[in-house]
Amino acid sequence: MGAAPQYPRSTWDHCGGGQAQAPLPGPHPEFPPFESFREEKEVNMQTHRVVKYAGACVAIAFFMTSSQGCAYMKNRGHDALQMADIGLSFSEKPYFSAYLCGFSAISFGAGKMDGHFLGWGGDQVGWTRLYHRDIGLGPWSYSEIGWGDGLDPQKPETLEQWYAGFIGWFQHPPRRPAYGVACVHYLHLGWFGFVGNLRYAEMIDFLTGWVGYDFCGDDGKKFREEDWPWWKDNPRTGPIYHPDLPF
Repeated sequence: MGAAPQYPRSTWDHCGGGQAQAPLPGPHPEFPPFESFREEKEVNMQTHRVVKYAGACVAIAFFMTSSQGCAYMKNRGHDALQMADIGLSFSEKPYFSAYLCGFSAISFGAGKMDGHFLGWGGDQVGWTRLYHRDIGLGPWSYSEIGWGDGLDPQKPETLEQWYAGFIGWFQHPPRRPAYGVACVHYLHLGWFGFVGNLRYAEMIDFLTGWVGYDFCGDDGKKFREEDWPWWKDNPRTGPIYHPDLPF
């Protein structure tokens, strides 16, 4: 066979058609690649975040060291102490108490104890005076509790007193926030016992306090001085009616 015919080169051949193209030239030395712009932008954003967070930390530190900031943190610590009463009870005389109340809705048991408490409770952590007397009849209950050296079982103004259960809420709705909505549990046999109270209103107060709302009206106040914000112009000393219990 003879040699393949030769055809004149077309315009397509002159433009490189049908042939492998040479790689595109790299970036011009006078212009940095796109990746460098992106990296520089990320560095600037990170620097901006660091400066912003550092400024926020400085502002928070300044606030915390001010008198207002110290009072704010003191109140938050006080709120934390009020959320529960968990510890052991001790008495010099023998007492009996077996009582439980769930969410201030239903209660069972009865008892009384006048002695001392060791643990987290009574707005403190440690050793303190404790008195409580309770009776729970299902949908109706009455409770009273006192903390600290200033309590006197014969003086209602030194005690927290409240009614619980569906009937108790209906008959005597006024209640202070300390134990107004709570789960209360006592077991004291003779000279020793256990206390386990969860104070839900105070838990809400602890959370709302961080954003400046005093749900239980207890910032800067002592035991029994607290009250709901909507009751601040109508001070109360406790229930009007106190049941005459046989113990």
